[in-house]
Amino acid sequence: MGLKLSRKLRSYKNLVLKKIYHVSPKFYKKLVFIGSIFKFYFKIKKRKKIKFFSENLDKINKYEYKKTSQNNEDGLIEYIFHKSNINEVNFVEIGFDYYENNSLNLFNKTNNGLLIDGSEEKTFILEKLIKIFYRKKNIKVINFFVNKDNINSIISKNLNLGKDEIDFMSIDVDGNDYYLFENLDYRPKVLCIEYNFWYGEEANCSTPYSENFKWEKGSVYFGSSLLALYNLALEKDYYLVAIDTACVNAFFVRGDLKKNFEILDPKINFKIPSKYNESEIKSAREYLSKKNLNHFKDK
Repeated sequence: MGLKLSRKLRSYKNLVLKKIYHVSPKFYKKLVFIGSIFKFYFKIKKRKKIKFFSENLDKINKYEYKKTSQNNEDGLIEYIFHKSNINEVNFVEIGFDYYENNSLNLFNKTNNGLLIDGSEEKTFILEKLIKIFYRKKNIKVINFFVNKDNINSIISKNLNLGKDEIDFMSIDVDGNDYYLFENLDYRPKVLCIEYNFWYGEEANCSTPYSENFKWEKGSVYFGSSLLALYNLALEKDYYLVAIDTACVNAFFVRGDLKKNFEILDPKINFKIPSKYNESEIKSAREYLSKKNLNHFKDK
């Protein structure tokens, strides 16, 4: 009952905001920004929340917690940084929400930060919020659609760091994640990248590359399999050290840091969210088997 009521209220709120936007875009922008200040403030002041979303847990999963990330990424990032002796952070995040992302919990300890997203509204809001809450920090927010051909130039133009000087990078673009990683010339110490668990542990595939790919909300057709990212990572001297229990993000560390971690196997350590049953999994995989996919050669 509570969840249904919450969805109805959200739907009504969005409808009202949409009407306001059509009448006065400027007033709409001010209204949304005022609301975002309160939402952002309560988010960054929020206490840690711990909840596991799947079984087959690895040792590293016990460090999971959520504060300003979408799921439990905050805890994993903190633990990986601790084991890697990373204290002050240079980061790049591609694809984010202004109040919930993988870098927000790092803002207080960052030297240089760059956040990139294709949404004009999200980037506008976060840029203003940083000026209010983190005005002394060197954190840049830009509105840009990142593709495999411009990823390196966008970073180099907006972040004055060498190829090996980025401590943390997060890639979450709901489609072309594999190809962005494949064409990335930079070598961050820690990489967090979204994968699609619906493909299963045996699949070595991704949606075909398309600059105009747009994820349809609720669709299971997006991104790449965990195995595909794992194989690509090995080619680039990166190693799988964590899979969050929400089965959304995989964490890789650069080769010079792998000695600090237990290296995971994408098949043995694969996870499925507890909220889905076997029938739902089977149905989704049958659907995906009929879709246009790039299947890569097994290593």
